[in-house]
Amino acid sequence: MTGFWQKRDICATLLTGAAMALVAQGADAQQADGKTTDLGTITLLGTGLETTVFENPSAVSVIDEEKISRIPPARVADYLKDIPGVRVEEQGITRIRIRGEEARRVRILVNGQAITDHTTYGPPVVVDPSTVERIEVVRGASSVISGQRAIGGTINIITKRGTDKPFEASSTLSYFGATDGWRLSNSVAGRQGGFTWRLNQSKSDLGNRHAAGIGELVPSGVEDQNLSGYLGYEFGNHSFGLEAQAFDLSSDVYTGDPNFSIDLPKRDLRKLGFFYEGTDLTPWMTSLKIDAFGQTIDREFRNRIAPGPFAPVIETINNDEQETWGLNVSTELRFSDSIRTIVGAQYENDFLDVDASSQITPPGAPFPLPPTLRRDEARIVTTSIYAQNEITLSPQWALHFGGRYYNVEAELEESNSAPLSKNTDDRFLASAGVVWTPNDTWALRGLFSQGYNYPTLNQLFTQTTAGGQLTLPNPNLKPETANNFELGARFDNGATILDATLFYTDAKDYIVRQGLPPVGGRPSAQYQNVNGAKTVGFEIYAERDLGNSLTPYVSGAILNRELQYGNGFSTSDSGTPGFSGTIGLRKDFDFRGMPASFDLFATGESSAKLRDDAGAVTSSAGGWTTVNLRGSLDLTENASLTVQLNNIFDKSYEPFDQLPGAERSIDIVLSARF
Repeated sequence: MTGFWQKRDICATLLTGAAMALVAQGADAQQADGKTTDLGTITLLGTGLETTVFENPSAVSVIDEEKISRIPPARVADYLKDIPGVRVEEQGITRIRIRGEEARRVRILVNGQAITDHTTYGPPVVVDPSTVERIEVVRGASSVISGQRAIGGTINIITKRGTDKPFEASSTLSYFGATDGWRLSNSVAGRQGGFTWRLNQSKSDLGNRHAAGIGELVPSGVEDQNLSGYLGYEFGNHSFGLEAQAFDLSSDVYTGDPNFSIDLPKRDLRKLGFFYEGTDLTPWMTSLKIDAFGQTIDREFRNRIAPGPFAPVIETINNDEQETWGLNVSTELRFSDSIRTIVGAQYENDFLDVDASSQITPPGAPFPLPPTLRRDEARIVTTSIYAQNEITLSPQWALHFGGRYYNVEAELEESNSAPLSKNTDDRFLASAGVVWTPNDTWALRGLFSQGYNYPTLNQLFTQTTAGGQLTLPNPNLKPETANNFELGARFDNGATILDATLFYTDAKDYIVRQGLPPVGGRPSAQYQNVNGAKTVGFEIYAERDLGNSLTPYVSGAILNRELQYGNGFSTSDSGTPGFSGTIGLRKDFDFRGMPASFDLFATGESSAKLRDDAGAVTSSAGGWTTVNLRGSLDLTENASLTVQLNNIFDKSYEPFDQLPGAERSIDIVLSARF
């Protein structure tokens, strides 16, 4: 353990030293033009009120349209890789962790509407990356404003909607060398009077990954296609919008074992959403927002395990359909110049219909046994009301506080394998923060926030079989909860930017699979509230414009995450890298009169291992670093080219619990606008 902390201290010293050096160099600098990161960006996450990142009490990051345009768009998650504390999981379908919390404890929103998911893996990001306008991220528990499943944090993906032009069109063709894959995206939009509209179409085939030192990982391909549209109408201080989306996703999961296969041939989304916003409706009502949506997710999961000639072959097929209806209503009230209040209500109704079959072929048998068929129908209804306040005590001091009341009702409505049952919960959560801005360049903040994660319908009511193991539900599960404490500092004088956060999170009642005696000769487990975690961390982003748009930057996180098992055993070997980050040098310049940029950066993370409740190491991974180079060039006023060289030194590596790292490769993106 001593060596672990020594390495952690070295990483902390290097990371903090680099950031402080940038701040020290820029403390007396003059305001610079063309900042690459802007803490003055307005965001709604964190407070629910329009607040700049600089003055936000939460740990907030914003990926704007300019940054997005410089990153090859294989997946939306690629836009988030440089945010401190955010970790992208690439194992079949891509999912996102924040501050070590699993993806199922991270809330994913698209235009403020939740992507709900009742598997144990967490929601995938079923969004065409070419349609993304900006992304807002809150790191840390944020269930008061963002809703449940926000223990680790919240990600809100804002997509492109209308336009101010009578007509515009764009097309993007991308090639990704690591998978020998491609993506083609097209968009048209226009405005006529008060009407505005947009249509998007895309298709991708990312192919099998080629891993450094290993070769092609078969199978590991991902395909998706998207068709979406938006129609809006504005008159006076009222605006209406209607949005529709059809997104199809399929993935092969690389296991490295020819006798064990996982296939996800379908993970399809159909969604229809409605939006209304009215501004300045009365002297005291700044805005009123209403949005409603209905979505259906069809998912197919296939698993086959054939461990050897003297063991049974087990094949499992799960087909489930999830229907979700949601309604969000919020209004911003302002009864005085120093007080802003947002009051809102949220309703989500998830219905899950599961059809599953499991079939066993005994050793040496010519035919399988009759399949075991299972049918479950379950529903979960979440209703909540919330309020958040901002009180400006003086030009230097602002207080933020709020609360949300939850009422959750879940029920197994039909089943051929389990008795019908119910689960309910009522809970109040709170948050409180303070921001002190002693001058125009510094903002210091403190925050207390809470997170809430109600069990999924799979955990409560439905049996699952994967890898030959039967997992039983538990209708008596309690929600997972977390208390989060933060201290933060931001500095922005136009040339130098610093955003640093020190945090501590105490999470309880984690839901995990706990082993049971075998059932019918097969390993079995059941979901139980037995674990927890305490996480201490430090996150930092810093950059400094040295002049002529040459900008060194550093982004990183240092985490110590202690798992607390139900038997009393605790360990810091939680499967979370102690250090992860990116350090780079970026420059904007003109090339023959056209805007251009380059970004040379190294990214990586430290080693990680996971111990079980008996103290045994069950999995581990070594530390790694890759060096990469990205460049962008406007070929004409209407066309641009982005080229990225990945893993330049062809480093062989395997991040913890993920696919082996991709080999040296090149990504090429050609975009045209009309």
